[in-house]
Amino acid sequence: MPRPVTRKLLEHLSRLDREQLEHYLERALHNEHLLRTILDTMAEAVIAVNHHGSALFANATVHDLTGVQPDDIIGRPPSDVLRDPALRDALRAADTNAYLSREVTVTYPRRLCLMLQIIPLPLSSPLPHPDQPAYLILLRDVSEQHSSSRDRERESRLETMRLLTAGVAHEIGNPLSALILHTQLMARTLKRLPSTPETRELSRINAVLQEESQRLKRIVGDFLNAVRPLSLQLTLGHLNELLDETFELLYSEIESRKVALIKRYSTLPPTLFDRDQLRGVIINIVRNALDAMPNGGTLTVTARNHGDWIELCFSDDGCGIPPDKFSQLFKPFFTTKPHGSGLGLLMAQRVTHAHGGTIRLQSQPGRGTDVFLELPVRHTVDRRSLPSPSSRPPDEKTCPRH
Repeated sequence: MPRPVTRKLLEHLSRLDREQLEHYLERALHNEHLLRTILDTMAEAVIAVNHHGSALFANATVHDLTGVQPDDIIGRPPSDVLRDPALRDALRAADTNAYLSREVTVTYPRRLCLMLQIIPLPLSSPLPHPDQPAYLILLRDVSEQHSSSRDRERESRLETMRLLTAGVAHEIGNPLSALILHTQLMARTLKRLPSTPETRELSRINAVLQEESQRLKRIVGDFLNAVRPLSLQLTLGHLNELLDETFELLYSEIESRKVALIKRYSTLPPTLFDRDQLRGVIINIVRNALDAMPNGGTLTVTARNHGDWIELCFSDDGCGIPPDKFSQLFKPFFTTKPHGSGLGLLMAQRVTHAHGGTIRLQSQPGRGTDVFLELPVRHTVDRRSLPSPSSRPPDEKTCPRH
């Protein structure tokens, strides 16, 4: 449909002189330039599509959100040009004659949560012109809103856990300490008695009581650690050195499980981190990997630098995680282990987030699990020294599987 200036030009074309014609053409070009400038500065990606399914227009934001240059879309169906498979499938399945609004998680050109909207436009005649748009495709990045919502939900769960754990720890702490003390006294008394079948059986039962009491004490401690506010003691150091120190502590445990440890370290820049807290995260991840390989296997640890980010990857070839359990991994109290507290990964996530980083998992049942830690390179304690999230390592599997 012609624009007002163009329509007026056509109506009076026969009566216009050269100067008037140039004036109207200038106005038309100015208005077109103004409209494109406005559309190009929008935060949303806008694609106008005709009734044949070919794109007529795409603004500059299309490239930022989809990785495709606007000029490459013009004249072609967007679902054929856009490179992310989830976005392509969503467009192909959409009814372009009806309004649509849905979220699509894309991984190209980076992991984003996009709000996809399709807005049908009224046609001016039964036989629309190929240059007339039939509908608009709008894409808006809602990743930050999702992240904020998840943070609020996580903090709400932690506040509930703080109240519950404080009460449980208070009620259990004193009786548990007394129980542990008396099992220790019992063990000393039994050592002084003559060795008989009865005393040996009592020693065995007392050892079970000691072990289970200590396990209960560790669980209560895990609850307290998981919910109390984190206070990081940041020092400048090298993560490669921290990895080696941690594996020295776990050497006998790894060897007894018949697990081969492969270390693949790149040169990493020094960065600020809390040595004790991050060591605890690594220990938790490694022990999870060992538990997933009860008959032995291979644990590959990769450390590499991606500009302002450091990526640590722990890759095992164990039993893997069933798809139906994956979404629950970071929820408090969820565990696949018979004697687990379900707080290890939650605590690892809290420590990683406190450092300004992320933790994520990839897994295939029967083939193993990859755990990725992405940590920022920073040299000052100021939170403003954290790098932009957009410069994080690409969200794709980069560690070798054995």
